[in-house]
Amino acid sequence: MKKTTVLLNRVNFRYGWTLVMLLALPLWFASCSKDKDGNGEPDVKPNAVEGSWKISGMKTDVDIELPNGTKTRDYFVMMKALFGTEADALIACLTDSKIIFNGNGTVTGTSSPNCQSEDADDYNPIEDKSTWKVDGNKMTITSGGTPEVYDMTISGNTMTLSMPGEDMNDDGKADKTIIEMKKI
Repeated sequence: MKKTTVLLNRVNFRYGWTLVMLLALPLWFASCSKDKDGNGEPDVKPNAVEGSWKISGMKTDVDIELPNGTKTRDYFVMMKALFGTEADALIACLTDSKIIFNGNGTVTGTSSPNCQSEDADDYNPIEDKSTWKVDGNKMTITSGGTPEVYDMTISGNTMTLSMPGEDMNDDGKADKTIIEMKKI
């Protein structure tokens, strides 16, 4: 009789524990929402943003006609078409400067020695001494009191930020500016 009671207690414990886990799992997974903003993409965790990055590309979502009649979506190609060899230094400045997203929500950076032009900072979309925060798949970067909200994805060591920008093709609509960055 004693062995039967011990066996039944073990069975009840094992099945009772299984029942508790089966009931708790849906609640546990529901509390770990991976798409807080409901856009169908997994949310970006702020610690995935923290660290040093360099701009690897800047694009738009529409074709831009260049003076030679060709079209591009690449800002760097557009800069070369408009500014010639002077664009090389500006592009080198943008792609070689380091942007650091600190864990305390601040942005610091190290300018490249290639940043010779006084107006090079006008082209850098993320200023030193800015602040940042992540909410779902959105990153807000505030510079000089002005917040800019970007759609954001991170895949491996690549971060993409996009937001409505200027009307690049003169159709009366704001076109997306897309900034691609590589973690260093």
